[in-house]
Amino acid sequence: MTDDKMTPKERFHAALKQEPVDRIPITGITQTGTVDLMDACGAAWPEANQKAEGMVTLAWAAHEIAGIESVRVPFDVYIEGEAAGGELYKWKKTNQPMMKKYAIQSKEDVDKYEPPDPKRDGRMPEVLKAIEMLVEKCKKEDLPIISPVFAPFSLISLSLVDMMNLMMWLKTDIDLYHKLAKKAVETGVIYAEALLDAGVDTIFYNGGADGTVKLDDWLNISQPYSSEGATKIRELGAYVVYHSCADVKHLIADMADIKGIHCISVSQEVDMKETRELVGEKVALAGNVDPTYTLVKGTPEKVREEVKYDIESGTDVCCPGCGYGPNTPLENMKALVAAGHEFGKMARLAKL
Repeated sequence: MTDDKMTPKERFHAALKQEPVDRIPITGITQTGTVDLMDACGAAWPEANQKAEGMVTLAWAAHEIAGIESVRVPFDVYIEGEAAGGELYKWKKTNQPMMKKYAIQSKEDVDKYEPPDPKRDGRMPEVLKAIEMLVEKCKKEDLPIISPVFAPFSLISLSLVDMMNLMMWLKTDIDLYHKLAKKAVETGVIYAEALLDAGVDTIFYNGGADGTVKLDDWLNISQPYSSEGATKIRELGAYVVYHSCADVKHLIADMADIKGIHCISVSQEVDMKETRELVGEKVALAGNVDPTYTLVKGTPEKVREEVKYDIESGTDVCCPGCGYGPNTPLENMKALVAAGHEFGKMARLAKL
């Protein structure tokens, strides 16, 4: 028995809006598939990355077995790129797939590119089917349902165009980039709308490539398009969590000015206390327990210590700084949840 006064969805959404909560939400904002969970529930990658039934079983295991207070599908980042015509490889139980061939190979391909149809292309229909199946499972406990959509610069640089080609175009033909960025905004909005129609309530807007550029470039090639996309997605009725990978300390203050976002999911590369000081109260913060050195390689006690530090430092949502690594021990996932319960009432906003 617990003395929780709010449901997981109520708590998470209130935290994203920086409203009072009964305790910190322990939400799986980033990917939650691990080998231990695969073995426990009987649904494993690559099939659980490809078919709706496996996605549902593995996503539910993160809640039912590990105790995470949400569900999230899918488990890899290449849904849009594959649906656009990209080719993936290295499908294994112990790792997510990687991009083998990008959909956009030449400047001419930019003009030809059209956003994928979520109801037809790639694995998008399987993701939508999985979400529809999860809606019924989540009703009883009122769990939030989260799904990722790439922010425009990250969609282009990580999923549509080889990074070397993109860097060359940014130097020699910036107008070409801006043409593609507008299409990337549209891609994300179309996909997000389909996800929301299927039952998702929170969009994980993945800006994972932001750390590859300096501030002046980011303000020109990433932030305006992320603001446009996030605003449109929020207008569709979504909660929007913007994710930053790598060391983005040089960007984080300006990242809080992205229009339309409720929250920044903070990478483990950036200290949570320092992030709160830089961001202030502009947006909520989520994270940022280290997924490798703490969750994969550390002990439950180390996990507990890091959760305590992040909560004391001002996080609004207890979760890793990036996705759970496939080799994360189940005991460490459970330790994160337990520590969230233990220290969650220390939250800045825990005033109910």
